[in-house]
Order: sequence, then C-alpha cells, then structure tokens
Amino acid sequence: MKKKINLIGIGTDGNKSLTQEAREQIRKSTVLIGAERMLQSVESIRKKEAGCYTSYRPEEIMTTLEQEKGEEISVLYSGDPGFYSGAKQLIKRLEGSGWEIRVLPGISSVICMAARCQVPWEKAALVSLHGTGQNAVYEICTHEHTFLLLGGKETAEQFLEKMSWYGLDHLEAAAGRDLSYEEEVFFRGTIRELTPELLSGLSVLWVHNPDYDTFVGRHLEDEELIRGKVPMTKSAVRAMAVAALKLQKDAVLYDIGAGTGSVSVEAALQDGSIRVYAVERNPEGIALIQENKRKWRTDQVEIVEGNAPEALSDLPAPTHVFIGGSGSRLKEIVETCLSKNSSVRIVLTAVSMETIREMTELLQDSRWETAEVMQIQAAGSRKMGAYHLMTAQNPVWMAVFQGRKEADHE
Repeated sequence: MKKKINLIGIGTDGNKSLTQEAREQIRKSTVLIGAERMLQSVESIRKKEAGCYTSYRPEEIMTTLEQEKGEEISVLYSGDPGFYSGAKQLIKRLEGSGWEIRVLPGISSVICMAARCQVPWEKAALVSLHGTGQNAVYEICTHEHTFLLLGGKETAEQFLEKMSWYGLDHLEAAAGRDLSYEEEVFFRGTIRELTPELLSGLSVLWVHNPDYDTFVGRHLEDEELIRGKVPMTKSAVRAMAVAALKLQKDAVLYDIGAGTGSVSVEAALQDGSIRVYAVERNPEGIALIQENKRKWRTDQVEIVEGNAPEALSDLPAPTHVFIGGSGSRLKEIVETCLSKNSSVRIVLTAVSMETIREMTELLQDSRWETAEVMQIQAAGSRKMGAYHLMTAQNPVWMAVFQGRKEADHE
C-alpha cells in the first residue's frame, strides 16, 4: 500500500483563504511540515497532538519523511504549490519512492493582487525576481499586464533603477505587501512613485503597459539603430544571420566583434530568455552597444569589453555564436567556442578575402555535423527624380557551422 502525502497551498492570509478541502485535510493530518510561518497560521485548525516539523527545503523534508510513520502527512506552502514554491522539487524527489502525492491548490499572491487591482490575469506575464534570472524588462515591454514577485529591498532597488534607465518608470503600477494580513500595505500610482521599502518583504508588483510591443520575431531597419562611425552588419544580412542562428529559448549567444550591437539587440528581441554577450574591443563600439541596448530595452545583453578569444574565458558556454569581426583570429575563436560546447552553432560573415579564405578552410573540419557557405548580394531602391533605381551593397559571405555532440565524433 502506497504512503500518502498532501502538498497544500494555504493561500496568502494565514488560514482565512484556505479551501474547504485544504482545511479538512489539515484538520485530520497527523504530521504537518512547513516553514514556521505556515505552521503558525494553521495552529487553530490542526490537531493538538499532530507532529509539526519546521522545514521547507526538499532534502530536509525527505529526511523527515523517512523517519516519520504518520498516516496523514501534509506539507504546507504559502500561496499555491504550483507557483514558485518548493513543491516542484519535492515532487521530483518523491516520484518513484512509493509515495502517493496529492496537491491541494491555494490562492497565490498574484491572484490576490489581480483582484486588488481589478485586472484580468489570464494573459499576464508572471515574473519572479527571487534569483530566477527572469527578464522583467522584456516581459513588461511585451505584455499589457505583468505581475512580479520581488526578492527584498536590494532586488527592488535594482529593479527600480532599471525601470528608470530604460524609461519605463512612467508606467502605472501597484504594489502590495503582506496581502490579506493585518499589516497589509497597498499602493497604486506609477513606478516612479514606488520605493524599495514599499517593495520589500512579501511583496507583489503589478505593472500596466497599454503600449506593449506586439511584434513577433522583431527585425530592425538600419535607421532604427544608433550607428556612429562603427561598422554595422546591414539589415538584410543581419536578418539572414539571425535566422541562420536558429535561436531557441534560453540560448546563450556570443556576438563577437559586436560593433554597434545590431545583431546582439536583434537577437535579444527574439525572446526575453536569450542571453547575449556582446564582445567588443573598440570603446566607441562599446558606447554604441550601450545606447542601442537602452533604446531597445534589451536588458539581457551583457557587454564584454576585450579581444576574443581571451574575453570569452569567463563566459558561460555558448549555444550559439555570431562572428562579425575576428581581428584575424578566426580559428582561435572557433576553437575556444568548440572547447566550451562541441555542439555549438556558429554563424560568421566575411567581406575580406583573407577572412573568406579562413572561412573555407574551416569547412574541412570533421567536427561539424553540417557546414555551408553562401554569398549574399543585397540591393535596395533609392529615388532619383521620377524613378527608383537599385543600389547594390557589397557582397557578403556567410558561413553556418553546426558542431557535433562529443559522442558523435569520439
């Protein structure tokens, strides 16, 4: 007979918002496990003789379960077990260990906040800044409604600074702290009016952006980027390069020889989960990348100052690489990228005969699953009197290399 365990969401307000099902299960539980605040909130409901264990880490809970022989065991979570709680990790540990798992939902802080603000949440972005690395700027820019869980005063300070830097602090917002508790604080105004103190503790933030971006797979025209005198990958070639990269969610992209950051910014606009490292050695280029990052609010673009491949040493392994400028060190750069991830996908462009020669030599490397080279010749129309004439751009060579997984070429 399988042992049974209940994972119970107790809502946001102690026990007032408990579902009837959850309340009844807590009443008959012989063992209760949870953070101290969770256990205190159900003191008036639980059996007096029930064993209570203060613990919220999955590994600690598993140790308790191995020692405890109670028949009705319940683990308590704030809000809802399915929304940024430890239940996910505990379920993984319990699977295959002979436990019959039952999850009882609760009212999460986000649901409570949506009700306070009287706004729908079925299409809202849900963001946690509790060390998840989620891109709050991207979500706010691409959704009308965004709900954010903040991770304390320090996180709140960083968030408010970003909103100001990206010019988003005019947006309507509401902050709720300790929702449904006696000490509840609720404020509605603009992001500019918020303070780190207001967003500290158990707080939820709602941001309303009526002019959110509805583009899918955004492509930028050259005129939409701040260029200066630094070389830039032109619009037509950039569109083909980003398409050839075949970026996926959570991709890690190196943009080597980033120039103005045109490829970095366009790649980042494809999805907020893509992390981009713009590697550039020219101080003017670095300043332009910063300006374009700010203009297009691509918060996940990180600028890396220095020469490749040395500047790549401390970066996380890439899933994708774009090489727009190699400083005559193309082979070294490719070797470094392959050493970090043998199945990396690399797209590179070349206009000089020297780089084209290096590019064609790379085709012979047996570590590629696929490798191809193409020449791109783009031309654009310009008005001259009553006519429109075509003006050709310089031809560009582009190579696409897909690395093999290590097991495929051992």
